[in-house]
Formats: sequence, C-alpha cells, structure tokens
Amino acid sequence: MINTTLLKRNAGGTKGGSASIYYLLAQEKLSEEAEQASMAVGYYSRSAPSKEAQSKFYGGLAQHLGLAGVRATEELMIPLTDGFDPKTGRALCHGAGDRGQVKVRFDKTGKAPLRDKDGKVVTYLAGGHRIGYDMTISAPLDISVAFALASDPAEQEAIHAAHRNAVQRAMEAFEAMSETRRNKAGKDVIGVDGLIWSSHHHYASRADEATGEMGPNLHTHNLLYNLSLGNDGKEASLSAEEIYRYRKAMDEVYKTELYQGMKALGYGVDRIRELDDDGQETGRVYARIAGLDEGVTDRYGNRRKEILAYAAKHNVSNQQATLATRKDKDEPPYQELIAHWQDTLKGFDVSTESLKQAKGNEHEMEQKSPAELLERLHETDAIFCDHNLLEVLGQEYAGSVTVPELYDLVEAFKQENNLVHVNPMRLHDDDKGDSLARRHTQERYCAPWMLQIEQEVVGFAIDRAKESHHHVPQADVDRVVEDYEKAKGFQLSKEQRHALDHITQGSGGVCNLSGLAGTGKTTISECFRAAYESQGFELLGVCVSNAAAEKLQEESGMSSVSMAQMLHDLDEGKMQFRKTDVIVVDEAGMVDARNTHKLFSYAAKAGAKVIMQGDVEQLQPIGAGSGFQLTKSAVGDAKLTEIRRQGKQGDRDTALSFYATDEHGQVIDLKKASRSRAQTLDKGNEIKARLLDTIRETATEKDARERLLHEYFEDPTPMQEKLVIAHTRADVAALNAGIRAGLKERGELGQDEVVIEARDKGRKFDLALSKGDQIVFTAKNKDLGVINGTQAVVDNIKPSRAGGYDISVSIRSETKGDGRRLTFNSFEMKSFQHSYAGTVHKSQGQGKREVYHLANLGMLDAHSALVAFTRLTKGSYRMYATSDDVERLNERLGLERLKETVLDAGLVKDTKAAQRSGAKVTLDDLLKKQVGEVEQKASNRPGQQRSGAEVKLDALLKEHQEQKQAKLAVAKMSESERKARQLLEVFELARGQKAKPVLPVAQPVQRERVRRGMDR
Repeated sequence: MINTTLLKRNAGGTKGGSASIYYLLAQEKLSEEAEQASMAVGYYSRSAPSKEAQSKFYGGLAQHLGLAGVRATEELMIPLTDGFDPKTGRALCHGAGDRGQVKVRFDKTGKAPLRDKDGKVVTYLAGGHRIGYDMTISAPLDISVAFALASDPAEQEAIHAAHRNAVQRAMEAFEAMSETRRNKAGKDVIGVDGLIWSSHHHYASRADEATGEMGPNLHTHNLLYNLSLGNDGKEASLSAEEIYRYRKAMDEVYKTELYQGMKALGYGVDRIRELDDDGQETGRVYARIAGLDEGVTDRYGNRRKEILAYAAKHNVSNQQATLATRKDKDEPPYQELIAHWQDTLKGFDVSTESLKQAKGNEHEMEQKSPAELLERLHETDAIFCDHNLLEVLGQEYAGSVTVPELYDLVEAFKQENNLVHVNPMRLHDDDKGDSLARRHTQERYCAPWMLQIEQEVVGFAIDRAKESHHHVPQADVDRVVEDYEKAKGFQLSKEQRHALDHITQGSGGVCNLSGLAGTGKTTISECFRAAYESQGFELLGVCVSNAAAEKLQEESGMSSVSMAQMLHDLDEGKMQFRKTDVIVVDEAGMVDARNTHKLFSYAAKAGAKVIMQGDVEQLQPIGAGSGFQLTKSAVGDAKLTEIRRQGKQGDRDTALSFYATDEHGQVIDLKKASRSRAQTLDKGNEIKARLLDTIRETATEKDARERLLHEYFEDPTPMQEKLVIAHTRADVAALNAGIRAGLKERGELGQDEVVIEARDKGRKFDLALSKGDQIVFTAKNKDLGVINGTQAVVDNIKPSRAGGYDISVSIRSETKGDGRRLTFNSFEMKSFQHSYAGTVHKSQGQGKREVYHLANLGMLDAHSALVAFTRLTKGSYRMYATSDDVERLNERLGLERLKETVLDAGLVKDTKAAQRSGAKVTLDDLLKKQVGEVEQKASNRPGQQRSGAEVKLDALLKEHQEQKQAKLAVAKMSESERKARQLLEVFELARGQKAKPVLPVAQPVQRERVRRGMDR
C-alpha cells in the first residue's frame, strides 16, 4: 500500500523541517544508542537489521548533487527541506529558505480573529517552501509475518532486501512520471531527469490499544523533497499531480516486484480473488505467501482490528479512528521485537523453511478475459488511461509476472484489443503554456463497444428526430394548459409553455428537457402527461433509484420504477414497450451511457417516445459516460431556468449563480474544460460571496461537526423538515451517531439498545438500535414491501426464539404507505442503517426547510455544492467547514467535474499516424467530409418537423463551411457553434469510425454478449 502525505510546516513549525526529520531518523539514533532504545518516544524509534537498511538518499537529483547512496542525516536533510543544496548551500528552487509567516486567522468577514471553542486565537502559517511528500510504502501483512518468522538474520535481511528493492522500483517509476513547471505563471510543464528522496525503513505497527503489542509491519517512509531536476537541466520545485494520479498503479509495481523477490528466495505465491462480506467478487486479485494460513496473519491484524472496531463503535472513518487510537509508547529495540514475534508465533507450527515447501497456485488461477477486464475498466468511466491499465492488470496478474512483463502486458493489451484511441484530457486555452503536462498530451483509450454505445445513443436521437406520431394537436395542448391553469390558479410562464410545446409538438422520438434545480419540472410533467393521455398515450416514469421512482409516481401520477428494475423486466420479457408509450426519464443527468443505450434500444424497436428530463450540472452518473449529455449534443433541449423552489429571492439568486451564463446573463450548458483556472476561481469567488452568511467556520473538523449538531438541536423546526447531509460515508455515520446521542440525552430514544450486524453494498458493520430510532432500508425486499430508500421508525425490539431480534417498525413516507407497520428478523433482513443524516448524492431530488451541510473540501465541487444548497426550500441553508477549508472554498465551488464522454473528448484522427505525429480530429476535417451528409439528412425531413434549432444548425454548418480559415478557438465559440461542432464530430465518428463488432441498432447491449463477443 502506498500513502502519500503532503509535508508542510504549520504555525508551530517555522524553524524548518526538523520535526519531520526527527520523526524519520529516531530509529537510527536508537540503533546507535542501543540500550537507550526504550527512552525514544517517537513512533519510529526502532533499530535497523543491517547497514544496508540505513536511511539513504536516492534519485536522479541525488546523483546530480553527489548524494546518491549517501546516508541521510539530519545535517543533510534539513537544508533539503528548505530547498538548498546541503553541500554548497546553493538555492535549488524559487523560494528556498522561505519558512512562511505566522498570521492570525480571521473569520469569514475578515474583521474579527477566529477563535477555537476554548477561546484561543487560531493562527496559521502563510506561504513558505513546502517540505515535500511522505510516500509511505507498506508491505502486505503476509510479507511482514514472514519477516517476523525468519530466525536466521540472513533470511531477515534477504526478505527486507526484497522489500527495499521493490520500494526503489516503485519510487523510480514515480520519478519517471514526475513533472515540474517553468515560467512565472507555471503554465509550461516539462518532465524531470531526477528527484531526490531519502528512504527510512521501519518494522512494527503502532501498539495495539488493548494489548500494547506491536505487530510486524514492514514499511518505508520515502521523504520526497519538493525539488526536481528538469529535463532542461535546471533545478526547481516539484509538480506533484502525476504522483497522485499514478499512486495506485505504482502500488501494483511495488507488489509485483516484491513477490518476485520473495519467489527468488524460494517462497511460493498464492493468488486469491477478493470477496466482499456478501461473498461477491470485488474484482481485485491479491497475492499471498503460499502456506501462510490466515490465522497466522490474523494474529498480527490487531492494529487494523482496533481501528475497525473503533470506527464501528464511534461511527467515524478509518482515518479518524487511526488518529484517535494512535499512541506514543516506549518501544523495544529491533532484536527484542524479533524475539517477541518469533515467541508468539511458536504455537502455529510454521517457519520460513516450511513456507518454502508450499507450492503456491500462481499459475492455476484462470485469468479474466480481456473483455471482462474492459468491463472493469469501464465500470465508472468512459475513458481510461495507461495508469488505469497498469492498476487493473497489476491486480489481475498479481504475483505471477515480473515488472517488465507487467509493462509488456499493458502494451499488449492496448495493441491486441482493438482499443479506440481518445484525445488527451482537455485543457482550457488560457491555461496552456508552450509545453503541456503529460495528462494533456497522452492518448487515452476506450473499448470499441463503449464508443459504439455512445454513437448509437446519439444515432437513436438523430434518427428518430423526424418522428411525429407522438405529437399532440395544438388545440388539445391549449385545452390542457387552460384546464391546468384554471385548476392551479396560476398561469404557465412563457418558458414553461415553450418547454411544453417542445415536448408535445416540436420534438421527435427522443426529447430533452433541461431544468435547473428547483425550476418546477413537476409542473411541466403534469401538463405533458395530461396532453399525452388525452391522445391515448400511456406514460411510464423511470428513475435512477427506487425512492426517486416512488416520489415521481406520487408527484406526477405516472407509473414509475427504477432504471435497474425497468431494464431487468425488459431483458426478461416481463415488460414490453408499445408505440403508444411515452417513457419519462427523471433526473436523467444521473443516468450513464450504457443504461441510456439499453433503454433507447427497446424504445426505438417499439416506437415509444423517450423524454429525458434533468440537469447535467447536478450530480453525475456513477457509471461510465452521460446519456443526457450525449442526447443534448445530438438534438438539443428545452430549458427551464426560472428557479422556484427557494422561498426567498436571494436564495434563488444564489442557486442561479452556480450555473454558467453567457455575456447576456442567459444560462448556457457547461462543457468539459470550458473554464480556465482563473475563471474557475472567479466563479468560486462569486458563489462564496453569496454563501458567506451561511458559512459556519470552525477551527477543526470535530468543531464543525459539533457546531452542526448544536445548531440542529437548537432549531425548533420539526425533524422531518430538517436535512443533514455530508459528502462521505464516514461523516454521515459520525453525524448519525451524534444525533442519536442528542436524542438519547433528551429522552427521545429508548435508553436500552441492542447491537446487530447490518450490511450495505457488500460491507458489514455493527449497528446500535433503540426504540424510536429512524432507519432507512438500503435494499429492496418484496416480502416486506420496502425498497432502497424506504424510511421507518423503530417501534419495538425483542429477542427472537429463532435467533437475532424481531424488529417492528412503522413506515414513514412523504408519498404513500405512511404508518404501515411491519416486523422482520435481524438475521433475515440486514440491509438498513440510521437515517438522521445522509450523503449529498442521495439528497438529490429532495427539498427541506432547513439544510445542514457538513462540507468536505476534497469531495466538494460545483455539482455537489449546487445539489447541497438547492435542497433548501423556505428556511435556511448552513454550511459547516474548517477555516482552512473556507479559505479554499473558491477553488472548489466553481470546479467543473462533468462526466466525460468519448464523443465529447474526441478521437485521435488516425491511430497509426497519430502515434507518429499526434494528429487529432479537427473541426475543419469534419466539415470537409460531413457537411454535405448533414445537410442532406436535414433536407429530407418534413418542414414542419424541423425545429428552430435544426434550421439554425444548418445555417451554422453553411457558415462554418464558408469560413473554414477562421478556426476560432472552441472556448471562444458561441453556444450554437459549440453544438454544431459536437454534432459534426458525431456524424464523423458514426460514419468513418464505426466500432466493431456492430451491435443491432434495435437491440440492447447485453452484458454477457459484450463479455463473450468483444473478446478478440
């Protein structure tokens, strides 16, 4: 495992990097002071088994400075943390020696000093040269146990040497991927000829909280200094983006080298497919020393068990549990540790000699097919990169190949599986320098079927654009509107009426309705439902989740199910579309490309109309690609931009500020990489200024949670009108625990509680339950009549004669079935958890009077912030964040993280030629080949069926053909021009680069068929 931690000074550490260095070097001081070992209080106070294991410098820059292989001492390390050559005192980077300034942290108004809960003024360190990165590489537990078993010092050294060698292999791979920046703005990015790091080897875990025992844990802290030698021969600080991007891939490089080293020592290797707590494959394969029973490794899994137990008991994250249970203890010398480990392992009748007799199964496990691996690569993204391939193949071939063979497998996979070559990650023109970072120049890939799915989604929309059998006569639409306005007591706005006309009269077999958060899509749904039903059509609703489907059915009156359920029923023949059906996809922005394709396939075959309604700027699909983005690029959309959900005008203005607008203030579609770094910050500053009064700023994360809980209980608003949301599962669990504790203190929950085993998505955990607890079911159960998202209140808990507990609950629903009672056994139904708080992701579609939002800077972006704020209706929205996070909110509030599609990214023009020249598909190329075909298609449509957008598109295409030499930057094009460009790309791809094998247009892409048929 590789963990990367940024090392920087804080307000109490302006005197240099000595604290970090003492932390790393304590073990070697211990080795030299021998019998004084127990007096060292640092976590790393352990001696080395050999001189070869002493801390040393490595890397190309170390070679350049004459430090390669030199023992790392405090005298040499301190200058490097400050950015100086320790031998000559020469500055190696801009800002060398700058240790920053301690400043008082002011609150969000900038007027009053921020104080912690004890009243102490909060300070921070402004500026200064960063020390670098602690890249901790830890051996798997079976390797550490084998090391502890080795009674022969030579065998210990051999195992440790295998670990050290693997560490250096991974660090050298990081070095090869690293980059540095040039020029004042840092826009020019170049590769490096070398980095410098010092490696510090340690051997034991932290002491177990219950037993005080320290188990074997081989790990190396690589202090990667914030310095580099660029390939232009100049020294400078390091740009660390690629280090984070390649971290998981380099972990596979480390483990691949490590297990090859163990095999060279005579150990066999087993390869094991990982299963979750439900017995389902996770997709991960891991290696383990053959003959080493899990009982032996579990003997030293105490530290991890302690962390997991603390996390479960206190409902916090594993990281928070690690910090909470961390202790400084006096530690015995290295030889004493070895003796202790070997003594505790005597009862297991295992030794390094017996382990070497075990054969291992490394060549017996059947490999996943390339088609199955492509499925895994496309689980969440439509495009993958080299580092994704390295990670997936490294896991699949764990323990059975060498590092060179692993790299060869990656190249062979790219060559032998007919991969589609996709353009590099896009970068805004304003952020481009003379040389770009690797991620903006490196080709990416997708499976042929992924491209084909996207092409056919677009093809369905375009080919069905001329269909008119679902059109509703104007007189009938007018009558529906008149009746609706009379019944509701208000008139539709021009925008709403335009959207209704577009859906019922101005669109074909696929129609898009884009509605900003809280713009009243329900109103339009009620109107077009009435219009279609007046013509004998039947409407069917479909949503990403069961809970959303239930809500849609209650609000719109149309029969609704989850997307998974509908597609399953269609696949099984339990459901068939008809020509008179109108399928309404709600929250379409959360539907991935594959599910969109399957739905469109069935709809096209039957002639059913599909209405996609949603917002691409809210939460993104979990799966690969975005069907809504694809269909919008093909046939455009009608837009609802008049926000209505929030009761106050100021809140409506804030909600609108999250969206992109043109120079006239009109809402436009946000595109991938359409904002520069400066524009992102400007947008973030605009939103932050509007949110300023809603932000509750605290000194620590713990303070933020406590303040949220305090204000939650101080607010007299009924609980059902409050919404508590956070970004991570750990934060949600902590808030659930805090609210439960508060309710118990107030006597609103039963004081007696039981602890049961609950499960969620293959993960089991302990759940405390009392009478009065609010829970949410996380899986569908037909016998109980609950779905994923059904909420309930615990009425009674009693032991069952059959084992476990019989739990009686009352269903709570905003739609139907409120008050229905049911009883289940805790052994038979385990899929539920507390529901006082939830994730931002699960909150989309909800609306509450009071919203309490615990921010997490790492997870926050424009999309999640938009969803969090727009859950607000008539009351108040509150964001809780640390002062450090508030300082950087502007970086995140405007950050675009749209789900990328292959067609939007674009394909490399000619794969073979591009490998030599870097050629890309250009707008001019597309126009040259495709404009005639587009115009021919458009001219064949009946005049009354051609929308204004289509007529405008034709004019734009002609204009572009006449003005080919203009070549305006895409970022500066108008919205209409961008849509034209996207359509042209689609036509080019659909005609000239059809992926093989071709899937029947009217048939769904079956998962099993993909696995079998695409394996070439």
